[in-house]
Amino acid sequence: MVPFSLENRVDGLIEARVFTLPDLVAADAYAETLGALSADVVLRHGPVLCADHRPVVIYRQEVADRLATLFAAMNSRLTRVAVVVSRSNATLAMQLERIVREAKYPSRRVFYEAQDAAAFLAPALSPAAGERAKAFLRDASVPPASGRPITDSPSRS
Repeated sequence: MVPFSLENRVDGLIEARVFTLPDLVAADAYAETLGALSADVVLRHGPVLCADHRPVVIYRQEVADRLATLFAAMNSRLTRVAVVVSRSNATLAMQLERIVREAKYPSRRVFYEAQDAAAFLAPALSPAAGERAKAFLRDASVPPASGRPITDSPSRS
């Protein structure tokens, strides 16, 4: 299974959908890919991340710790971050709430409803990117069939 997808389709919106990060290798690949993609995205207000973690079941402790390090490191790169988690997955929700709290970045928040996440991101996005964020969050996608992460940026097309 592909562990995650990261794409930049419109303006400065980075779309992340995490399916699983079973170990530190996958967590490091996610961190490296997000770092490279965010460096490529230049927008008047900076890159904005919409991270959908709804497909995830739970993170192992070392992966959660690595994500906490990543979130703190990305504070200076990302203008605004919405982390979306399923309300029915209480354990993952608590993990992500802790990770976000430890990152100490008021422009990063956890959301249980897609429309709330989109509304939070909207002030930092162009109208086209705001519509794309809504569409991304409506798509409850399954992992792609290929065995490698998806990454895309208009600058690499």
